[in-house]
Amino acid sequence: MSGQSKEQIYKIGQAAKLVGLKSYVLRFWEGEFEQLEPIRTDSGQRLYTGDHIALIKRIKTLLHDEGLTIEGARKRLDSPEDDLVQGGQDSAGAVHDPLAQLPLFSREADANGLDKVFLQEIHAELLAIKDLLG
Repeated sequence: MSGQSKEQIYKIGQAAKLVGLKSYVLRFWEGEFEQLEPIRTDSGQRLYTGDHIALIKRIKTLLHDEGLTIEGARKRLDSPEDDLVQGGQDSAGAVHDPLAQLPLFSREADANGLDKVFLQEIHAELLAIKDLLG
């Protein structure tokens, strides 16, 4: 056996559980997002790599958290700026905070004294409620 490490591979059920979705959602998204193309075995079984999982999480964020339509999410994924919107650093090393782009999550307290931490807590609670309902 070689000393190379193998990348983790997930069956569709494992991948769905890992990202908190149902298998049928992944199958549907596969038809909607050309970027999402899992490996297929000879028997047609779908296999997902770590890169696939990262893409699924990004799609989930765009649709569920940011409220984009499928078409809007497609456009965002095709955008060269998408990596910057996700957070992280650009090529110049500048850190990007996606929440800073939203008016409710500005770094400064607004006129009513609401701050970012408080609004993040509200956002997290609303997402939890959405998951319970949905």
